Amino acid sequence: MARPRTRRPERAEQYESPAYRDLQSRLAAGVRRLREAKGWTQEEAAHRCGMPTRLLQRVEGEDVNATFTTLARLCEGFEVDVTQLFQPRR
Repeated sequence: MARPRTRRPERAEQYESPAYRDLQSRLAAGVRRLREAKGWTQEEAAHRCGMPTRLLQRVEGEDVNATFTTLARLCEGFEVDVTQLFQPRR
């Protein structure tokens, strides 16, 4: 089993800030919403986005600090603008 990634202690507060948590939650909800709307499994969505299934699962599980590369892959795979990934939950 892979060990959890450790974060630098001086940055720990950043990962707990309300702004960070909100963005992470919005991204997870947006990806899940888009994937379910297309009727894709996590495996299929990951394949279409050119990423490992585990990465997509971590995005949906709010357990990843997504990079621009990850965001670009998601946008290309779902064929959406990045703003659609971060739409507030309704």
